[in-house]
Amino acid sequence: MSVICGNRRRHSDGEPVAHASVAAVRACFLAEEVWACDWLTMHVHPDDGEQYALECGGLAWALPDGRGYTCEHGHDHIHAEVRAREGWDYAADPQEAGLLAGRGIQPVAMNGGGIDIDVAAMRYAASLPG
Repeated sequence: MSVICGNRRRHSDGEPVAHASVAAVRACFLAEEVWACDWLTMHVHPDDGEQYALECGGLAWALPDGRGYTCEHGHDHIHAEVRAREGWDYAADPQEAGLLAGRGIQPVAMNGGGIDIDVAAMRYAASLPG
């Protein structure tokens, strides 16, 4: 789905742009600042199956509550100080999730969902002083 945005002053070429959601069009009109999302997304080359990463490039804007930012393709990022205050952090894999859990920090997958915890890594982190 795409929604045509008529906010010509926000787009460099002055032409209407198709955004991925109504929320993106709303942000394009109302957000103080918008920028291109720089989250790396994985792609597969159709000829040889090799994986490569590209920046998302979708419209991104600050969340209204000031906790972080989001983009029109659903990439959210919560600021580090907010994550620390709330007692959680992003983990890229089960081992990192275990290290966080062992230090009393709730691990969350990079996509904001749940993540498996490596029990050995959790026990190791819990055994460290301080």
